Amino acid sequence: MPFSHLTSHPVRPVVLLTGAAGGIGEKLIHRLVAAGLHVLAFSRRGDTPLQQHVTPVACDLSKPAEIQSTMEGLRKASVPLYAVVHCAGVITPQRMGTCDTQGVSAQLAVNLEAPILLTMLALPLVPKEGRIVFVNSMAALVPLEGSSIYTASKFGLRGFALSLAQDLQPRGIAVSSVFPGAVDTPMLRREIDNGGSVLNFLTQPSTPDDIAAIVERLLKRPKSEIFCPSSDGILAQVMLMMPRVWRMILPVLLKKGLKGKKKYLAGQNKAGV
Repeated sequence: MPFSHLTSHPVRPVVLLTGAAGGIGEKLIHRLVAAGLHVLAFSRRGDTPLQQHVTPVACDLSKPAEIQSTMEGLRKASVPLYAVVHCAGVITPQRMGTCDTQGVSAQLAVNLEAPILLTMLALPLVPKEGRIVFVNSMAALVPLEGSSIYTASKFGLRGFALSLAQDLQPRGIAVSSVFPGAVDTPMLRREIDNGGSVLNFLTQPSTPDDIAAIVERLLKRPKSEIFCPSSDGILAQVMLMMPRVWRMILPVLLKKGLKGKKKYLAGQNKAGV
């Protein structure tokens, strides 16, 4: 895909956004454009609605060759990237022992391998004062029963982001991560339909725009990690340091989560969703 139009003068600062066709990505595009940025909207089919200051990019993140080819096009066009925002993610709830290899590979590829590869290839285009933002998940701290592969990918992504921040500190590039709990998107509803963990509903799901607003703030004022809601983040980090306590209180959390799930579904039914 040609990217030469992004180097013409004058041009807005460019943000590379993955998961642009998803709920959070869609809201984030509107915020970034309104903030004076141009968005390279990565999605599997490149089907982001055409609008001013947005360049749809078809790139299947489960295929490293597509990532390499797309990023080579940006490199050849010498497109400077003010920021890279990793918003794409997939989850296929399956208990270990019933997992299929395709589901395992897809989750690891999109959630962990693609952000690593894309970041590696994008870094030569990111100047000093640039930004890297990962929209992670509270699953990076909370082990989710029935979603072990997704959990593993998110734990790994958190470790990568924290290490990356140390690598890039001398270059003045800030690395941030957002850890939402459940977010009210089609992905969440598919997860529910496939037996996803009730721990998603310890608190009511955030809206996609809630998370988009956090990402927008991080581009202006970087911070290493933000948990949404913050109360869940505090609980999760404490419990990770004390796994025995986590196992003891898990039945209580599951009960609370089940109650929250029923409340969420009741609201969906009432709204006719």
